[in-house]
Amino acid sequence: MNNKQTIYNIQVLRFFAALIVVIAHSEIVMYGIRMSTLGGVGVDIFFIISGFIMPFIAYGGKKADGPFNITATKFFLRRVARILPLYILLTVCAVYVAYLVSYQITAPARPLLFWFPSEKIDLIYFFRSITFTHWDKGPILGVGWTLQFEFFFYAIFSIFIAIGVSKIEKIEIAFATIVIICNVIVSNDFSANIVKSYFPPIEVISQPVMIEFALGMFMYRLYISKIFLNAKTATVILVCALPLFYILEKNLITTHVGDLWHRPLIWGAFSFYIVWAAISLEGKVKAPGILVYFGNASYCIYLMHGLFTALLAHWWEKLGLHQHTNVSVYLAFYISFSITSGCLVHSFIEKKLAIAIRRFI
Repeated sequence: MNNKQTIYNIQVLRFFAALIVVIAHSEIVMYGIRMSTLGGVGVDIFFIISGFIMPFIAYGGKKADGPFNITATKFFLRRVARILPLYILLTVCAVYVAYLVSYQITAPARPLLFWFPSEKIDLIYFFRSITFTHWDKGPILGVGWTLQFEFFFYAIFSIFIAIGVSKIEKIEIAFATIVIICNVIVSNDFSANIVKSYFPPIEVISQPVMIEFALGMFMYRLYISKIFLNAKTATVILVCALPLFYILEKNLITTHVGDLWHRPLIWGAFSFYIVWAAISLEGKVKAPGILVYFGNASYCIYLMHGLFTALLAHWWEKLGLHQHTNVSVYLAFYISFSITSGCLVHSFIEKKLAIAIRRFI
């Protein structure tokens, strides 16, 4: 989106979503603290934002029907160009880190061994990672698993543009139906084995979390119809949603709701209202410029922390800093380093790559 189209609160929310994930991966186990996996809800917020942004781009943010503002080919190429160059670069870096862990670093700490095992020094594995065809295991750059979901969402959305499905409501329903049908197919061992052998992408498309992109498209319909929460309700949701989510999940109140569909039903629902609240406050609450900038850099922050978190934890532990500092000192340094490194990569690498690539597509 260009500056005139930017929804600033969404940019701020993207930063906070990335920050939640960064904190969730902080490796504070070295301080004897077991970190909850609930910080993964930041990914759900990202998916709903993505589901909202794609029709915003395709329709220009002013309609939900009629001709698209972009061709299917250009849409798909621009989306892939948005995520792939930096991802390839950092995946190369991840392979190098795996090499260091295997052959150069003496007695690597647990996080390094977990995130960068020697099996990641593999050309075929590298190719599968950067083409999102790693069906049977995660990518070399661990946090890149989310990009595989994003990639197939972009691909399916592009197909809808190509075949002329012009109403976002139809795209939303068709997309959700595809996910549900694929999920039913893979739920049966016999049909799953047959279909997976002929169409491996069903492994991704069938995942219930894909429904969150449809929730984002529904959010776009609310936006176009000017259906917003009032300012007071939106503020309460932004303040209370995550603490309430944490309390309910931590105390096992909602953990068995929906079984395999638990994530989109519970995590997705909370994320949906958080995004809706942020959009509802657009123009009513001025987003601080620094947070908007951090939001612009959120993709870099997200990817960069996946590269250096284990390295930082290794050296922090090796130097014995965890024995001489409080966990709050480590978190402050870790979060500051995450944001700073992400912003530097955004300003000096990502933006320049985007400008260069945009000349061709």
